[in-house]
Amino acid sequence: MKQSTLGTYIRSLRTQNHMTQGQLAEKLNVTDKAVSKWERDLSYPDIALFPKLADILGVHVNDLLRECVDEGQPSRLVQIFEMSQDIRTPLHIILGCADMAVNHYDDKELVLRYLQSIRISGEYLLKSIDCISQVMNRMQNGANNTCFEHLGKLEKHIQELSAFHQKYFDSYDFSGKRILVAEDMEINREIAREMLRQTGAVIEFAVDGQDCVEKVKANPADYYDLILMDISMPNMDGIEAARMIRALEDRTKASVPIIAVSANVQEKDRNAALEAGMDGFTEKPIFVDKLFEAMKQYLSEDS
Repeated sequence: MKQSTLGTYIRSLRTQNHMTQGQLAEKLNVTDKAVSKWERDLSYPDIALFPKLADILGVHVNDLLRECVDEGQPSRLVQIFEMSQDIRTPLHIILGCADMAVNHYDDKELVLRYLQSIRISGEYLLKSIDCISQVMNRMQNGANNTCFEHLGKLEKHIQELSAFHQKYFDSYDFSGKRILVAEDMEINREIAREMLRQTGAVIEFAVDGQDCVEKVKANPADYYDLILMDISMPNMDGIEAARMIRALEDRTKASVPIIAVSANVQEKDRNAALEAGMDGFTEKPIFVDKLFEAMKQYLSEDS
C-alpha cells in the first residue's frame, strides 16, 4: 500500500460528508491550502490533528493511520503517533505520584512507592523519546519494538500500586458520589480508577463520547453526580457528547456537571469546551490537586 493512499482517503471521506476543502479546514482550524496539500500528498496533517480529523470524517483514528502504510510497513508518521500517545501515560503517572508524595511526605513507605513509580515511568519515557528520535532519523529497524518492551512492566506496576495507596488525599471525601469517567484509553482508565477510588466515590467508565451519552440516557435522573469528559475520543468526541447531554429533554440529566479533561490546553480548546456546555476544564497530564479541587466545587454537600 502506498503512502499516497492517505490523501485519497481524506478526499474521499470529505466528499462523502459533503464538505468542501474550506469547510474541513474551518472545522480543523487550519488553512484551505493545508487541506489541499494533504489531499495532493504534498504533506501530512499534524499528528495532533488526527483524532479530530477522524471524528469529523466519521472514522476511527486507526482508519486514518492505516492509510499511512507503505508496502506493509508502518510509516514514520504511524510510529511517531503511537509513541506520542504513550508519552502521555508515564507523564500522567509521574505528575500524579509526585503530587501524592508531597501530600504524604511523612509516610516513608508510601513515598518510596511513589518514587519507584516515578523512576519506572521516567525510564519508560526516556526510552520512548529515544525511539522517536530514532524514527525521526529514519532508523526504523527495530526502533519501535524496544520502546514497548517496558510497557508491560509499567502496567504491572500500576496494578501493584493499589495495595499501597491507603492514605490518599484525606481532605477529598467524595463518598457516595457517582462519577462517570469518559476515557477511551484503558491505561488512563486504570489510573483514574486508582486516583478516584481513594476518595470514596463510585466510579463508572464510558469508552467514548457515544457510550457516555448512552449511559446518561439509560440511567435515572440524578444517577451521576459528575462527568469527567475526555475531549479526544473515537466515535464521538467529548465536545459533541457534552452538547448532546445538554440537549436532553430530561433537564436533570441535561444539567449534570461536566468537567473537560484534555491534553489540548490552548484558550480556544477551553472556550470550545465551555461553549459546548461543560462546567470546568482540567489538563492532561492530570495534576491531581487541581482535578480534585475542580471536582470539589460540584461534589460538596452544598452543591
